[in-house]
Amino acid sequence: MDSKPIKSRLDFLTPLSQIPNFGPKRVAALKAHGIATIGDLLYYFPTRYIDRSKAVAMADLEQYRDAVCTVCGTVRKVRYERGRKPRFRVSVEDKSGKMEAIWFQGAQIYNRTIKPEMRLILTGKIGYFGGYQMVHPMIEELKDENHAVQPYVSLYSIKERMRVAGLSQKNIRKAIDWILDSLKNYPRVLPQSLEKRKNFPDLFQCLKQIHKPESTELKRYWDRIRYEQLYKTALSIRWNRRKYALPGRSLEAGDLVQQMKGLLPFSLTADQLECINVLHRDAASENRMHRLLQGDVGSGKTLVGFFATLPALNEGLQVAWMAPTEVLAKQTFTLVQKWLTALGFKAKLLCSGVSSIEKREILKDLSSGALQFVVGTHSLFMPSVRYNTLGMIVIDEQQRFGAGQRLQLQEKDHRSDFLMMSATPIPQTVAKTLYGDLDLLTLHSTPPGRTAVSTHLVPQHKKGDMISFLQQQINSGGRVYYVVPRIEAVQDGEATKSLEEIRDELIRNGLSSVGIGCVHGKMKSEERDLAVKRFKEGKDGLLMATSIIEVGMDVSEATVIVIQGAQHFGMAQLHQLRGRVGRGDKKSYCFLLSDTADEENLTRLKQFCSTTDGFKISEIDFKLRGPGELNGFKQSGWDDPGMAELFCDPQLFTEVMNEVELLFR
Repeated sequence: MDSKPIKSRLDFLTPLSQIPNFGPKRVAALKAHGIATIGDLLYYFPTRYIDRSKAVAMADLEQYRDAVCTVCGTVRKVRYERGRKPRFRVSVEDKSGKMEAIWFQGAQIYNRTIKPEMRLILTGKIGYFGGYQMVHPMIEELKDENHAVQPYVSLYSIKERMRVAGLSQKNIRKAIDWILDSLKNYPRVLPQSLEKRKNFPDLFQCLKQIHKPESTELKRYWDRIRYEQLYKTALSIRWNRRKYALPGRSLEAGDLVQQMKGLLPFSLTADQLECINVLHRDAASENRMHRLLQGDVGSGKTLVGFFATLPALNEGLQVAWMAPTEVLAKQTFTLVQKWLTALGFKAKLLCSGVSSIEKREILKDLSSGALQFVVGTHSLFMPSVRYNTLGMIVIDEQQRFGAGQRLQLQEKDHRSDFLMMSATPIPQTVAKTLYGDLDLLTLHSTPPGRTAVSTHLVPQHKKGDMISFLQQQINSGGRVYYVVPRIEAVQDGEATKSLEEIRDELIRNGLSSVGIGCVHGKMKSEERDLAVKRFKEGKDGLLMATSIIEVGMDVSEATVIVIQGAQHFGMAQLHQLRGRVGRGDKKSYCFLLSDTADEENLTRLKQFCSTTDGFKISEIDFKLRGPGELNGFKQSGWDDPGMAELFCDPQLFTEVMNEVELLFR
């Protein structure tokens, strides 16, 4: 008997396992990124589209060199090249000319499926190497003259875990097609009277047009989705405010403040002192602290956050400090442990790299109260972690955690003070609307000693000069970060090279003698630690990495960061990455490499190069971010896509909040 559900019974809460060809690995990979149901997948929106509405004659390919285009032709020759890295070549021609398509990834699969005399539509970036080429193009077979071609093809963000589980662009598109064809029951979120008043199209039409657009005119569909997402966010915020409004404890820092100041080899800035005073006033209040501390990269948030924990420590209460990654957790622990030891307190690190014996000891000491300070990752809010008397919670890089995760840690002790910190500044108007239940505190100034980072968008013909400059920096004692967007190569028209391919290129182009280390999310914790250690000690002059180094890397000798495929990163993320350099007294540089021909992307990157002010960057980012990036925020830790839309249009969110308030009257 078929285990798949009767289509009439499908709804938004149906698990992904009911989709044909979605086995446990694929389901687990999507679930790890917050996509657990059919409804979640429908709201996993495209990040961009490939325009296949017009096919280009092969005689005109010179006009499209280094740009993405679509061609239609007949396969004349195929050639499978064996070896350690097999490749598959296809010669395609139309009436006006010919070109070659080549695949390095999945060569065996294409060798089995593509045959001479097949007619294909190919979409990809045009290159030239003895002739016109497309590397890893997206293809579709034209079976007859009446074959209907989807004019605009959706591209989705495929995370590393998804890729490892075998999820491709094609798999995601096929699954969404199946849902749109099968699902008959769509939930009603907006009141019917509101839908009519706003003249919104129905939800099915909106989702269908966004995933499978027939034209570029999508505004009316996005307007409906945006409004609905904001409506759900407003409802959530309205209910959550009650959960945070709980009584706290009155705590005093005592002599610890002066003792801590005496440990520092520098004086605190006026901005830092003001923020510390505000936080200590919060701690002394009978009300529970519920505060967001935001500041630009390098403004000293970690130090201010540590001062905020002193009242709890002085009163004999425990402190839990949560970071989003092991790299950041370890760096924070190394820093605060020195201060805590000097002040007479015990601290431990709790994350996946900790041995089972040590973990049991930490859990025992937390439960008994013998351990006063713990730094960790998501482990801190697991059910197995029990605190004796938790007095202070600090969540670093809070935007990387979902609201549910933050609430889980808060519920470990309903009277504990709560401080969230973020180096991704939020415009004041947006923050006041979103965090109406939360007190906002901002660090505006940067401590003396931080050097400005000179940022440049490097054209392709200057890449050789840049490589020579990297060599000079390393030879003079500097270190270089080299960030790539992905570990593996990407197909379906993006033609993004793998980390290993880029590393080989750097070695061939003159960096073979500097020592090149690698750090990425698929490595074991011990391997990452060793690579970071070698880089800090100067044994490797260049560290290749994915965005895993966005937070938690503090190497004062690092003077250059190169970000390849910069168009794949948001401006806030680029700013965080740039903050990895300029931490010493030497002049520092950030080089952006991008082969995009998209004018909006180029404008965005040029604007990024023109300022180092994180608050200005956030304002620009929120203005430029379009509805296609809704889910980018979801994957960055905002567990409601409506939050991304709030940033785009805070005035609209105020209107939606007023509509929600009508429900409570």
